[in-house]
Amino acid sequence: MNKEEKNSNKCPICGRPTHKESKCCIFHASSEEKTEEEFKNALKEYIQEIKAENKDYNFERFIFVGDINFKKDLDVATYRNANFGEVTFEGYADFSGSTFQKCVGFIRATFKEGASFIGSTFEEEAFFRNVTFKKMASFMVATFGGYADFAKATFKGDALFNEANFEVEAYFGHATFKRRALFNEATFEREEAYFGRATFEEDANFRAKSFVKDVIFKEISVLPGKKLNLKVENNKGTTSFKRAFLKNVYLDIDSDKDVLIDFTDALLMDTKIKKDQIENHILQEKKNEFSEAQQVYLLLKNNFHSIGKYNEESWAFKKEKDMERKDNCHFKTLHKWLWSCFLNGIFGYGEQPGKVIVTAFLIILLFSFLFMTSGISNVGIEQITSNNFFDCIYFSTITFTTLGYGDFRPLEGVGRILAGSEAFIGAFMMALFVYTFARRTGGR
Repeated sequence: MNKEEKNSNKCPICGRPTHKESKCCIFHASSEEKTEEEFKNALKEYIQEIKAENKDYNFERFIFVGDINFKKDLDVATYRNANFGEVTFEGYADFSGSTFQKCVGFIRATFKEGASFIGSTFEEEAFFRNVTFKKMASFMVATFGGYADFAKATFKGDALFNEANFEVEAYFGHATFKRRALFNEATFEREEAYFGRATFEEDANFRAKSFVKDVIFKEISVLPGKKLNLKVENNKGTTSFKRAFLKNVYLDIDSDKDVLIDFTDALLMDTKIKKDQIENHILQEKKNEFSEAQQVYLLLKNNFHSIGKYNEESWAFKKEKDMERKDNCHFKTLHKWLWSCFLNGIFGYGEQPGKVIVTAFLIILLFSFLFMTSGISNVGIEQITSNNFFDCIYFSTITFTTLGYGDFRPLEGVGRILAGSEAFIGAFMMALFVYTFARRTGGR
């Protein structure tokens, strides 16, 4: 047999003997070229060889047929109805470019030296529940065609899911990320991305290419001083931080205009977040749940106060009062609604000194027309009654400011009542302006 004939009997990928009529070995041959039983028997022998020689686990570009369950002692069994045990990969586990055509289970497995699933394809369910990755775990460019379950998984090294594609639901509930969690350019195509009660001990980056439906960060915990970077595009769903623990965290949210954000009962304290990134995105406000929206803006107000962002605090407080007013827009609470409208109109609940100035000008103008009707007199040698607009607006101004130069005075009767009323209102408005101006410029 010549050299070319010998090479033709070896797999071009790994150099193993070819399988039957296939050009590749049994591990790299297509599913049509091997049976499930043949593949699993060969896989068992290969795993035993790895254990005996204490080598790394090289499953690169393997084509796994049938349901696969890596159970105790690295045995291989049908996934469904299998008893899972603690599986330990002592060496580096390389599944790069591999294809799992049916369900695959790594439940309670431990990867001691890291694991690579770069470019792998999971055509059906992939179960990594309770898995521990003691070093880096890379799922970059991997495709999950079925349900991806990483519940209670622990990533002690970097968790890399850059450019991964989740075609159905991605579930990371209760997962722990002790190092960086990177989902840059990942795609979540159809169902929700669930990270509820996950813990992020280092920076987390979710600048995904697409979140088609809801993104759930319910009850997550981010360690103080860390950053959660979230980009949500092509999404008309909800990003939920319900009951999340966000203390001294940098929260960077970049969302499409249709994305709604839920901060219900979240712990926000010393959390650095930009008003522009959440404005017009609050879920409860968009759904007209004004009482709940009021509580959310209260949380945001207190958080902005804790980090010294007083302009943002002012915005959140104003929104809080707006939600309270809208919530009282009912017959039974009409008096509260009217009072709230009045307070908002004259000084913006103490947040808008400009409104005080505008209101003062309107009051002066109103009394000017009233004095034109009742008339004022020029105090001189010859008292002359004037209804001139400019005289009346001058008199209204000095009456409002309580200067009282004495060159004009109101006529007896209605004029005196108007003058006394305007002087009282003017004193009140000037005090209100000082309060509002000091509140907005002197800190909280």
